[in-house]
Amino acid sequence: MAAYRNSVFIAAIFIATVLAAFHSPGQISVDSGIALYEGIIGKAAGWGPTFFAAVLSWLGGGLVGTSIFIALNSLATYGIFAYFLTSGAALERVAKWRIAFAIVLAVNPLFMLYVGIIWKDVMLATTAAVAITGMLFQARVRSARLSGFLFLIVACCVGALPLLRQQGILLAVPLALALAMIVGRRFARSTRGMLLAGTATLIVVAMSSVGLSTAASVRIASPNGAPVSVGFLTIRAYDIIGMVAYARDGDSSSWSGASSEAISEMRKGYSPERIDSVWHNEAVRGYINSLSTERSWSIWGEGIRHDPQAYVSHRFNAFGALMGAGPMVGCVPAYWGVSALPEHLQAIGVAEEMDSRDRLIGAAVGKLIPTGVFRNWWYAGILLFSFFFLARREGTGEIWLMRLSAFGGLMYLMSFLPTTIACDFRYLFPVAMIATLVAMYLLLYPGAPGDSFGARLFSAKSSEAKE
Repeated sequence: MAAYRNSVFIAAIFIATVLAAFHSPGQISVDSGIALYEGIIGKAAGWGPTFFAAVLSWLGGGLVGTSIFIALNSLATYGIFAYFLTSGAALERVAKWRIAFAIVLAVNPLFMLYVGIIWKDVMLATTAAVAITGMLFQARVRSARLSGFLFLIVACCVGALPLLRQQGILLAVPLALALAMIVGRRFARSTRGMLLAGTATLIVVAMSSVGLSTAASVRIASPNGAPVSVGFLTIRAYDIIGMVAYARDGDSSSWSGASSEAISEMRKGYSPERIDSVWHNEAVRGYINSLSTERSWSIWGEGIRHDPQAYVSHRFNAFGALMGAGPMVGCVPAYWGVSALPEHLQAIGVAEEMDSRDRLIGAAVGKLIPTGVFRNWWYAGILLFSFFFLARREGTGEIWLMRLSAFGGLMYLMSFLPTTIACDFRYLFPVAMIATLVAMYLLLYPGAPGDSFGARLFSAKSSEAKE
């Protein structure tokens, strides 16, 4: 299998290099422009977390920062895939169809497109993947020095996850527990020692998160409003609009306290795909902006008590749109070109444009939209299916790592059921990445020692053969 392993790594380096060159300096959206602008002025220009903006600034800022980000992202993504495809000690005993299927997962055009997009969701997915791969590698290496180096990398990656997106905590906690388990099993010889080592590991992860957050705030001053509170305010606004839209026939929706004009516009303009469809209406925006935090909480709760079915219908339809159950007309499956606010573009030194390369990417995305490549239900299905099989395996260190990774991915996915405000595919890109890695592991380790179900099945067949 030496030739196979060498070929995989050569192909991975080639693909990463080509993609970095092809995408550089990157596909820049409005969110990307805000992050780059924040790096230039040294303070928050929006209400979201500034850690991603700080990372781009640390990489050089502007187009230099985006180009280096793409190069690192491409190398990390395809290096990880190469490691999963080649790290098995007994690949020669793995069925060829399994290897072929794992390769198909690795060459998914989704990742080829997304390594070139300057989005915090992309960094979140790659950072989680580096953490998972680092722990898998750490569990196998014998060198204490190399294991310690991997530990620091993984701790920093896990600590960074909540700083990129608030829901990142749902990935960070399971992965921190997995790291604590790996460290405890490797360096402790007693239950007490494992608990102490695991606790120390969790403390190091927490310290890394605090340290990275502090470093980012030094580089870029935090926003005036708390990102979490602003986010909840937006979610509540979408819920209020959705409950008005799904109200029973004849219901005046007087509980909302909105004018008849605003209520009418909510019903006409509402879309389960995104809040943007009605947000631009002056009557609706004026009503939402007039609500204080306390008032919005009160109205939101009153709306749910008044008609819980309207709330459930709104939430399930919005989540269904995010999962890709509909046509995805307004779900921004990918991004190509440069488009940001004029002030930000001027500061960055780029013009809004879509060149021939961007049009080529756009044409490719257009052809892929009807397929499973841009359907989150496909990746959610893979993750759920993989978690089922992981649950049937004996709890070795690697299996627990994969279980906790899959669990974190599922929790991250489900967090959008009550919170999604738009069906943008990219929100669940970390789920697609984790689902791919977990599925590749299951494909390439079908007969691992931890597969107790497979071992029992094999033993049963052997006993029948002897009889």
